[in-house]
Order: sequence, then structure tokens, then C-alpha cells
Amino acid sequence: MADIFREVDEDLRHERYLKLWRRWRYWLLGVGVALLGGAVAYVMLADAQESAREAEGRQFAAAVAGIEAGRSGEAADLLAALAADSETGYAALARLSEADARAGRGDISGAIFVYDQMAADSRLDPLYRDLGALLAAQRLVDRASAEEVNQRLAPLLTGQSPWRPLATELSAVAEMRAGNEEAARGLFAELVSDPAAPLGQRQRAAELLLSLGGDLEAALAGDAQSADWDDADADGSAGGSTSE
Repeated sequence: MADIFREVDEDLRHERYLKLWRRWRYWLLGVGVALLGGAVAYVMLADAQESAREAEGRQFAAAVAGIEAGRSGEAADLLAALAADSETGYAALARLSEADARAGRGDISGAIFVYDQMAADSRLDPLYRDLGALLAAQRLVDRASAEEVNQRLAPLLTGQSPWRPLATELSAVAEMRAGNEEAARGLFAELVSDPAAPLGQRQRAAELLLSLGGDLEAALAGDAQSADWDDADADGSAGGSTSE
């Protein structure tokens, strides 16, 4: 009888943290869209005054127009050619846009392949290569094993990449979905106490850590970290009082 109750409890806990993941997954997917928009703005500003890049700019604009007109397949091919030939910031931007176009057509495998190409492209700045690895893992987190996701995230998890907090969160989610609760708890606890991670991301990690039965107090050990959370709670309380 005790085994039955234990199984029921485990099933309920599993369902609880899967509901939390479904709640946050769209935020993670939205990160890719936001990063793409930021990359577009950066490249456009950087290249606006350089006539040598005008042809690439026109080619990219034509591809974007094709996507907006519903010709995403044709646009993806145009972007692939631009990425292969470009020696400028348009190479990274074209890869990102091509992957987005392929994903928009439902070709997730094709999008992941493009992100992998981006991650392996030695012409690109390491920031863009790491972004390619991150976005590939993001697309795979619901489709592949934790090992495959972590294989792509490994360089981001061990280095000083600015994408490290996001990579840690994706790795934790992959472990959680695979049923590796101990590994997931360790990663969420690491994220909760990571001063480099945005406060909102640490709070999400805390919620998921608690859903897995983790020790939030231990993760929050340290005066500086606790102070950050106390300040956030105080701001929230003040906001609530004002609204009343």
C-alpha cells in the first residue's frame, strides 16, 4: 500500500513541475525572437553607412520581404546563400533568419541544422556561435534526450559566456524532463544563487527548484543574494500597497 501512495505522490509532483515548465517554455522560446530582433537592429545600425555592404543589405531585405509574403522556403534558400558568402555581420543575421524561416514552416530539424552551422562557423564572433548552440538546444529541449541538449550547451555551461544563465536553465529543464531530478535540482539551485542571472530568471528557477523538492534556503545562502530577493519582495509589496 505504501508503494501505491509513493507512486501517486511522484506522479503528482511530476505533473506539477511539468505544468510549471509549460508555463515558462514560451518565455524561453520568446528569447530567440528577442535576440533575433536585437541582432537585426545591431547589424542594420552597424552597416547603415557602409556602401560595400549595401548589396548584402538588399539581399537580406529581399529575403525578409519573401518571409513576410509567405515565401519562406525561397527566403530560407536566399538567406542560406547570403550566410555562406557573407564576411560581415550579415552572416550571423542570415543564419538566425534562415533558421526562423525554416521553423516557421514547421521544419524544426532544418532550423536546428542551421543553428548548428552557426555554432560551427569560425568566421563568426564567439558570441554568435554560442547563440547558435543555445538556440539549437532550445529547439531540442522538447524533442531530444538530455544528453543531446547538454552536448550543445557544454561550451556555454563551463565558460564565461553571457548566455550561461540561459544555458543552465535549459540544461536543468532537459534533466527535469528526462526524470533526472537530482541533476535538475542542482542546476536550478546553481541558477538561484548565480548573481549573473537576471532576478526574474532566478525566481523562476526557485519555483522549479521547490517543485522538485529542492532546498531553496540552502540555494539562497549568502547575504548579498538574500538582499537581492528581499529588495525584490519589498518592491512587490510596495507596488501592491500603492495599487490598493
